[in-house]
Amino acid sequence: MTDPSDDAPAIPGGPDVPVTADAAVPAPGGSAAHTSAAESRPGWWDRVILWFGGHPPTTPRQRARSRAIRRGVVAGMVMVVLGSIIQLPLLVLSPGPTYNTIGEVNGEPLISITGTTTFPTDGAMDMLTVSERGGSSGGVYLGEALIGWAAPGDSVIPRESIYGPEVTGAEITERNDQLFALSQSDSIAAAMNELGIPTEEAIVVTVVAGGSPADGVVKAGDQILTVNGQEVTSPAQVGEEVRKGEVGDTVTLEVLRVEEPGAEPTKKTLEVVTVANPKPEDPAAAPQPYMGIIVGVAYEAPFDIEFGDSNVGGPSAGMMFSLAIIDMLTEGQLNGGKHVAGTGTIDPEGNVGPIGGIQQKLVGARDAGAGLMLAPQDNCADVVGNIPRGLTVVPVATLSQARDTVEKWVADPDAEFPQCGDGLAAAGR
Repeated sequence: MTDPSDDAPAIPGGPDVPVTADAAVPAPGGSAAHTSAAESRPGWWDRVILWFGGHPPTTPRQRARSRAIRRGVVAGMVMVVLGSIIQLPLLVLSPGPTYNTIGEVNGEPLISITGTTTFPTDGAMDMLTVSERGGSSGGVYLGEALIGWAAPGDSVIPRESIYGPEVTGAEITERNDQLFALSQSDSIAAAMNELGIPTEEAIVVTVVAGGSPADGVVKAGDQILTVNGQEVTSPAQVGEEVRKGEVGDTVTLEVLRVEEPGAEPTKKTLEVVTVANPKPEDPAAAPQPYMGIIVGVAYEAPFDIEFGDSNVGGPSAGMMFSLAIIDMLTEGQLNGGKHVAGTGTIDPEGNVGPIGGIQQKLVGARDAGAGLMLAPQDNCADVVGNIPRGLTVVPVATLSQARDTVEKWVADPDAEFPQCGDGLAAAGR
């Protein structure tokens, strides 16, 4: 196009009209006026640039860069949409909050002991947790998984590797609550065993399978007194009494049930109609009656030990619960008033078992300010190479080892301790 002027040449074959932007020479195959208008009309990307106060590209290099940016924005928008609608059967594990087992949660003691002499505590004896996304919801969205893969300290794992393919979110929550309650009972037994204090035992329901005959009739935590009128003194005896009958028989249970925390237990009579065991040990054998409960032993100290509500599930706090109980029942401060953290299951004999999410718990212990972390010996393979700087991590296999390690660290934080994969090495290496 040419700027308008008074001496512009005339168009042959027509009136003497200056060639202007509004009267251009037609190009072959179309009108120059139409072409000019199309070129001057801004596209959607140019409008975005103008809206943000920028200037649309004018040179070939600027236009090429603009196209690249535009394609990146479009691809990003597509990824955001896909990331928010595509759900994958995965779990994202992140470092969770820590809870001081000799402190308070929401203004209430996490562990309270009454009916016997207790001693003052100080500092922290943290139990460690993992924040899990995707367990109760059946998986995570693609966007959450991508963020988890990129975030340091997070892990992305198949959901089925922990929960199986057919477990619902409600069943996971119920199972974790039941395991947490069982770990509290076992921690009492282990602590009493370590201190030489006798315990009382009760046969209790630990798990009620969803959709089973017992579902909605029996509750986890029910203490079983009799089965079909026969007093029971072991978990195995409960199964034996049920299997004496036929499929379709009614099993009568006499139980003690605590309706609300802190309330006195009440005696109840429950009736459950059995069905054939859906997962028999021997499929070729005759069908055996099945209620759908798992029974275990609950341990009680000769005085009251109550656990507060920490909104945490699973069994991995057992060892730290036992250490906290020992600290409260013995003179002095087990941790010397310092900051100790740890994780690991516990059984009534005081054996420390492996847990999940150890890498996230290592980060959680460091972030909480702990100087010493106790880790299950069976988790050593995942500890090696993942210890944060400034944190002493010592593997333990028993409650006695854990107690001795804390006392040794309090006496000399620079002492040598067993290290995962390294034998004896300088603490904190």
